[in-house]
Amino acid sequence: MLNSFKELFALDKALKLIYSVFGIGYVPIGSGTVCSIVPCLIIGLLGDQISILVRILIALLILVVAFISTNIKFDDADPGYVVIDEFLGMWISLILVPSGPSGLVWVLIAFILFRFFDITKLLGISRIEKLNGATGIVMDDVVAGLYALLIIGLLVSVF
Repeated sequence: MLNSFKELFALDKALKLIYSVFGIGYVPIGSGTVCSIVPCLIIGLLGDQISILVRILIALLILVVAFISTNIKFDDADPGYVVIDEFLGMWISLILVPSGPSGLVWVLIAFILFRFFDITKLLGISRIEKLNGATGIVMDDVVAGLYALLIIGLLVSVF
């Protein structure tokens, strides 16, 4: 239980750091796109050191953290400064991206696919986004990431 204003203020600051992904959400233009680049850089640079299982476990951890940090009342239904959902959706789309010389091409394809689904809100994503609270904030990006992951998985298996 929070016993003082100081503790409440500290918790508020911690939550802001988390849901804005260390302040990226406060970038004035394209904060979602900027935040989506971060997982691409991580996988692009360290992908060969992060197994598929570890990528899945990281996605699950981020999912829990995203729900906890966004389970508060915001002025908007899906505020632009909340970008942990973008990070999560992009991370999900990168789970099957192979490492090696062609890895960067796959990262770029995953980025394009995730941003496409996230922006267009096709295939039911727009309905998910309308859900209340943390569910609507987080799950539309999770589904966009899953759609991108599905396509990446199919493409990687063919090529």
